[in-house]
Amino acid sequence: MLIVEDEPLIAEDLANMLDELGHIVQGRAHDAASALRAVRKQRPDLVLLDIRLNAGPDGVAVATELQDLGVPFIFVTSHADPGTLERATATRPEGYIIKPFEIEDLRAQLAVVLARLAKQPPTVQPSRTFLVRDRGALVKVLIDAIWYVEADDNSCTLHTADRRYIVFSSLAAMEERLASPHLVRIHRSYLVDLRRVTSLRERAVQVGEQLLPVGRTHRRELVRRWKVR
Repeated sequence: MLIVEDEPLIAEDLANMLDELGHIVQGRAHDAASALRAVRKQRPDLVLLDIRLNAGPDGVAVATELQDLGVPFIFVTSHADPGTLERATATRPEGYIIKPFEIEDLRAQLAVVLARLAKQPPTVQPSRTFLVRDRGALVKVLIDAIWYVEADDNSCTLHTADRRYIVFSSLAAMEERLASPHLVRIHRSYLVDLRRVTSLRERAVQVGEQLLPVGRTHRRELVRRWKVR
């Protein structure tokens, strides 16, 4: 299990409780960025996630990313106001524990959640593809292989690591058809896979050897989502 908690004493208490209950704590994280790094490296069976974290994206933003990664999580928080509950519930957590809590509260919640997860068969997500016409033939392009999409009038160019494919479509229609949680609009003419962004500048992002422009209206959301990766 992974603990995501910005208060060291609370994280320590939670780790001790889990140890007493016979669970293995794989690691701890104190903010969104370190939490997602740990998740990708360790692939925990379950994440215990605080909603309010240190400066930066909160636990709800982390939960959204955990959904994409297929990692289950429980919110562990003292914030139970209606607004917070509404945002948190929308991410479909496995459970919700309100601070302060006793070890028996934790035992009961984990028993229910782990029993439910044990009954769920593992799912393998197939690699999604997109059909394009290339040199007179239809070919399948892996959506995850697309680094960025560049729009020009009524066509879009799909850029992969070593190829380019031209599709006659608007960028808005292409964004809808690709339907990837990783492809984000950064400009009226560009979609980019956030996993391919290596650096972020004031008005541009670095993708491989390319500098792509960032529109003013898209920058805030781009920065928020890129920071949690």
